[in-house]
Amino acid sequence: MKLRIKYNVGRWIMWGYGGRVLYPFLLFAESQQDVPDWLFRHELEHVYQVRRNGWLRFNLIYLWYLLRHGYKNNPFEVEARATESFALSDLERALKKS
Repeated sequence: MKLRIKYNVGRWIMWGYGGRVLYPFLLFAESQQDVPDWLFRHELEHVYQVRRNGWLRFNLIYLWYLLRHGYKNNPFEVEARATESFALSDLERALKKS
């Protein structure tokens, strides 16, 4: 399934978050030039998690982790935060600009 990236979605839709994955949509509250690479990389890691686990399984496990560990300690969030300092690959940079 093709990933669809939407910018300028607005924070009120995002429940206060700067980015969100509702696969196959990758949503950002700000304009393309205002989305920092670390946030793009964080949300892109969630896309990789969905593709690795499957949409339904990812969402069920994410909810389970959220209930069990809370948002901050959710293993999917911990993994995504750990990738924030990784430089975007050429493909990921092109994806951000698409």
